[in-house]
Amino acid sequence: MIRVELLLAAQGDAILIEYGKKKNSLHRVLIDGGIKGSYVHLKKRLMQIPKEQRVFDLLVITHIDADHIGGIIELLKDESLEITFKDIWFNGFKHLSSKKVRGVLQGELVSKYLMQKKLPWNKLFKGKAVRVRGRRFKPVVLDGGMEIILLSPTKKALEKLFPFWEKEIQKLQEKLQKPLVLAPKPPLKSKKIDIQKLIQIPYEKDDSLTNQSSIAFLASYEGKTMLFGGDATQEILLESIKKYRPKCQALYLDLFKVPHHGSCNNISKKLLDRIKCGRYLISTNGAIYNHPDASAIAKIIKYGGYKSDIYFNYKTAQTAIWAKKSLQKKYSYRAHYPKNEDEGIVITL
Repeated sequence: MIRVELLLAAQGDAILIEYGKKKNSLHRVLIDGGIKGSYVHLKKRLMQIPKEQRVFDLLVITHIDADHIGGIIELLKDESLEITFKDIWFNGFKHLSSKKVRGVLQGELVSKYLMQKKLPWNKLFKGKAVRVRGRRFKPVVLDGGMEIILLSPTKKALEKLFPFWEKEIQKLQEKLQKPLVLAPKPPLKSKKIDIQKLIQIPYEKDDSLTNQSSIAFLASYEGKTMLFGGDATQEILLESIKKYRPKCQALYLDLFKVPHHGSCNNISKKLLDRIKCGRYLISTNGAIYNHPDASAIAKIIKYGGYKSDIYFNYKTAQTAIWAKKSLQKKYSYRAHYPKNEDEGIVITL
């Protein structure tokens, strides 16, 4: 059994993966924690797990953007959960370059907490950076049998972030001080969608250094394979997929958590042509950046496979436009939304 839950994380990501053969002995992985203000949802969900089962096989902190790391900082500060992690994947300043680094920059809160609490930090990589290593795609095997293969970041991407780290940390600190931004209300009427026009909008690549440093990976268990894209760029994902599946071999997936909340700068026909998938996950409430972009969803519908399922963890102005039954019938896709606005959405494989 595999259960993937997109938690309510405002404009960010907070993903809970549960897998195993027995309900009372499941293995768990947590990917990111959303923004600081949405930690209330993450904590509520974690508290639903029996205390004796709050032992996670892995916590992945994909990168240092506030909508991924804010809730994790709150989690690491919170002593009431009594939660433990067998390993925590996070690329801090010391992992960006082969140059010697003196200590941790002031304000790098995650590194600070990991060190102070003596938590396992990139243990499965012997303390080194969590990154793609050339053409070697040897899987990392978690307890319970889940296999993980990294697709992002690359050594080059981490090194590019190195000289700008202090500046990016300053940006992070400023964003963490801002209040929670609520999602816009869904429109009363869905605006007209022209798929053909939307797919013609040119792709422009994501140049964000922090997104280029994002951890993205394949996770496989009992014959099911999932791709968790973080905020990874299309260029890095494609580069890894081409090395992992040479000679234009398709990458078959049972689930694809679309990178960067469905941004048009992180997905195009070029990427979708290299994968074969029937389930696409979009994590965002549309606040601030108005994700997902309509052109990105249109490309998923057009090039992402016949009768694909698209799962949204919020029903907002940006996602409700895809709910129209006539549109789903015309383009042979299915849109899924949470049954309760106070909860995320669950996909079971």
